[in-house]
Amino acid sequence: MSSDTLINITYTIISFSWVIYLVQEMFITGASALNMGICKNEEERKQIQVVSGLHFDGVEVWLLAALTITLGTFPLVFGTTFTYLYVVFFLLLYAIIGRGVSIEVIYKLESKRWIKSMVVTWTISSILLIFILGVYISNVFYGFPLKDGEMTSNYFSMFNVTGIAGGLLFLSLALVSGAGWIKINTIGDVGDKALIFIKKYGVIYTVPILLLLVFMGFNNTDASIFIGELFSKSYLYFIFPLLTIVFALLTLYMGVKGKGKEIFIFSLLTMGSFLITGFSGMYPYMIPSNIALENGITIYDAAVSDQALEVVLIVVAIFFPITFTYQTWKYIKFTDKVKLNDE
Repeated sequence: MSSDTLINITYTIISFSWVIYLVQEMFITGASALNMGICKNEEERKQIQVVSGLHFDGVEVWLLAALTITLGTFPLVFGTTFTYLYVVFFLLLYAIIGRGVSIEVIYKLESKRWIKSMVVTWTISSILLIFILGVYISNVFYGFPLKDGEMTSNYFSMFNVTGIAGGLLFLSLALVSGAGWIKINTIGDVGDKALIFIKKYGVIYTVPILLLLVFMGFNNTDASIFIGELFSKSYLYFIFPLLTIVFALLTLYMGVKGKGKEIFIFSLLTMGSFLITGFSGMYPYMIPSNIALENGITIYDAAVSDQALEVVLIVVAIFFPITFTYQTWKYIKFTDKVKLNDE
């Protein structure tokens, strides 16, 4: 197998890991973030705790896969990104820890003060988690201020209009898909309350608006993903951004109609096609530069030796099917709807 083939396969695996992770993280985090807005009692909150807590730990395996494979195969990319965004990564780490701890221990004590503090931690960490991920991923697609192998600005430059819009887009999609997830997996009023919440407060209306704002931001640079190598070679790749817009509009339509299952499906499709658009558009760059296209770091610049890539791919070939099979079994196993007072 040629060196270029190994590198391209590895890039595809990393992109795949991010897509699988974010599509799942979205509805789990969204359901968690909704708990303070829709739950009138602890019985309803426990329903959300169950439908969120069953799967969040397995989902993070894909995040670890994306990061560790990047470290093992493109260390220059990992090192450059972490040096530039170490504060952001630590915020993300704290959000992951806060969400994980709070969702597990919220009802370990009878104290009302304890429960309230854990509820607040659960909600804030969930919102922060998905927002930071949205800002980060949007900047990955938009490009970083990279020149001569170094960042020309600090991490605050991530919080540009496109980055913030991307963070809000991820948050909106999380809340919408989370509402659909709650509706699908619970018995009682809490699912209806979730659907009413995202419609009453206009969350569903923000999805296509924020998506278009992010796409306009991507296009407002000389290093636009829409003039990347793959998009320039074949116009067929433009089907991905078009599908993203269509799915976003269908998410809005189903939200207005109050259809939980359809909201869930189309919001996940929106996220998935958005990510495929981004990873296709930035290829072959792992760190695109929004200053000038040639300043970015490509997969060929950053890749390790062929032998190291082969070792990583062997590990992936063994453990990815196991992880995927386990998660599929878990979703099938826990298909029963959660009733009030279920633990």
